[in-house]
Amino acid sequence: MSYIFVTQSSELRDLVWRLRDAPMIAYDTEFISEGQYSSLLCLLQVASCGVHAIIDPLAVGSLDPFWNLICDGTHEIVVHACRCEMEFCHRAIGRLPERLFDVQLAAAFVEAEYPMGFRTLLDRTLHIDLPKDESRTAWDKRPLTSRQVEYALGDVLYLEEIADHLKRQLTRANRLDWYQSEIAEIQSRLVHDFTSSRWRHISKSSSLNPRELAILREVWFWRDQVAQKRNSPPSRFLRDDLLIELARRKTSDPKRIAAVRGFQRSDLARCIPEISEAIEYALKLPLEELPPISDKFTFPQYSVITPLLHAAIGSLCKRERIASQLVAGPNDIREFIAYEFGTIPDDIHPKLMSGWRAEFVGDMLHDLLNGKTTIAINPHNDDDPLIFIPRNPTNINTR
Repeated sequence: MSYIFVTQSSELRDLVWRLRDAPMIAYDTEFISEGQYSSLLCLLQVASCGVHAIIDPLAVGSLDPFWNLICDGTHEIVVHACRCEMEFCHRAIGRLPERLFDVQLAAAFVEAEYPMGFRTLLDRTLHIDLPKDESRTAWDKRPLTSRQVEYALGDVLYLEEIADHLKRQLTRANRLDWYQSEIAEIQSRLVHDFTSSRWRHISKSSSLNPRELAILREVWFWRDQVAQKRNSPPSRFLRDDLLIELARRKTSDPKRIAAVRGFQRSDLARCIPEISEAIEYALKLPLEELPPISDKFTFPQYSVITPLLHAAIGSLCKRERIASQLVAGPNDIREFIAYEFGTIPDDIHPKLMSGWRAEFVGDMLHDLLNGKTTIAINPHNDDDPLIFIPRNPTNINTR
């Protein structure tokens, strides 16, 4: 099979020119994330209308011409498991493709599995079996072997064909609109993730008061800057649990910081003056500049009802060939129950009460909770034993 190997910026411009009128462009990436502050993009594979290419970012340098091409709105962009591919694009030019088709997500609407690996999906849809022997390759090493190149191209060669196959399935199942709604939500969520600070996602941060949150925020930003300069994962340098401990102690005294278990490491001990300065800044902030406490809503865990509804959703998903992992998790179900029973504020709108999820399972869950549908067991069907029986209850209060 012939392909273009792009190692110069002029070759990249030529490739972009060849693809300018392509209706669909599929691409995949090979990268290294271990030990890095940000994942290192090592290869970018492209397939479109019979054109196959491997781009070497380590040789070419800026890939902006390619990123601008796929974000110009005139091409449908096909990927598998879009997050990493979208992160590289957004990191480079601050945008995402407008027309995105993620075959992993699309498959979840017509297969009872999510997330599904690429080679499993390829076997399920096109009945093609590719080897997996280069999955642990050090993609930053050069030169690449012919086997590595073949493996990398395999990740992109069939994406267009898989996309066409899944679109036909989605259309037959009347779920293309569901997919489009979900991918739009995912893209919005990715932009938020790529542009917002992650310090509030530190475990146990929700238990901190505003002053403690200010300390956590300032030390988090300091740690992030140090990690970026060192090109090292932030938590490898200073663990998250130590950030929480510093916030709770509310002291900028270097001696008390040094007494925290974990700060005896020499490289961390040398940074105590800078950490102390960050904490001192947070301690002096006026009250109106302190970060607010996140809204926390507590409600019963419904430990009996939740597994029951989870099983009902799983049964329906299996019957309708849609991945239950995509539809709802236990927290989504608990939130739905709490809303139905009035134990969370009315302005909290559960995930299962809007969009395609409401259409698919919302009414069923409502009817189960309000006695309009009952569940029976079919002992003769081990794979799908639940039977949903509608009835007309009387004297039942519904919300």
